[in-house]
Amino acid sequence: MLALSMGIAIAPAASAYAATDRSGAERLNIPNSSACKAGRTVMQGMVAGPGGQLYIVFTKAAGAEPVLSRWLRDGSTWDGASWICAGAPTSIPTLGHGNDLAYNPNYLGQGPALIATQGSQSAFLSDKVTIVRLNGDGTFGATGEVRLPIGNISGLCYSATAAGGAGKYAARRLGSLWTHPGAGALTSGWTLAKSNLTSHDNRSDQGIDCSENYIWNTKSINTSTPATGWNWVYQYNWSGGDVESDIGISGNNLTDEIEDVTHVGSEFFVGINRNDGLADSVKVFTE
Repeated sequence: MLALSMGIAIAPAASAYAATDRSGAERLNIPNSSACKAGRTVMQGMVAGPGGQLYIVFTKAAGAEPVLSRWLRDGSTWDGASWICAGAPTSIPTLGHGNDLAYNPNYLGQGPALIATQGSQSAFLSDKVTIVRLNGDGTFGATGEVRLPIGNISGLCYSATAAGGAGKYAARRLGSLWTHPGAGALTSGWTLAKSNLTSHDNRSDQGIDCSENYIWNTKSINTSTPATGWNWVYQYNWSGGDVESDIGISGNNLTDEIEDVTHVGSEFFVGINRNDGLADSVKVFTE
């Protein structure tokens, strides 16, 4: 993703349905027995936070009993053990479905925070997000809730480098993209950037990610997806215009379900919720 991080535009694919397989190496393997899952078997939202720490929400079926886990970089090269579990996860009931996580290093000028969408657009609707304040070492502090005036969302991201360094949020509500100035309260100030984002049929909305110039939208397999089908990532500019729409992440016969995308520098990662009792995974999303 180095070309993307440098702001070099990539021409849209000739066909939005012609998948280019961009599944890469595994960076993290999380079996159901992992202490960082606390008995939860469903991976939900994921985001990179301060110092490259990784935060992931896990739940039981239907978004029940959510916990927030924290993973630390081990300081070595990017390999299959790049992050290690930082102790038992924290139960935060107000995370709800925990469909997506955003990280703001200075939320409302009061220090770092994670912001989690409580719902998803497929079945668990909510217009609330949960604010989790982070302590100086990246551990969890106080929590709160904010109701968004734009209604139910399932994808949320924040880029501190967007808008000339002023920071900016992006939120996806069904096929619409909304944006918000980085410094303001989330209870007002939202602008509809585009109402008809590029997407494929028969896939549920999952998490999004954003950087200085771009937004990435993930679309997952579901029960209507052919067994040979794909998870997808779509790249937009901040106006919702297509940059690339053929980024395919293998669904492995409906076993691997993409949940979220995040980045550390020019390295992009996708969170994969694996069905049939298999270990969840964080993989590189390759250019």
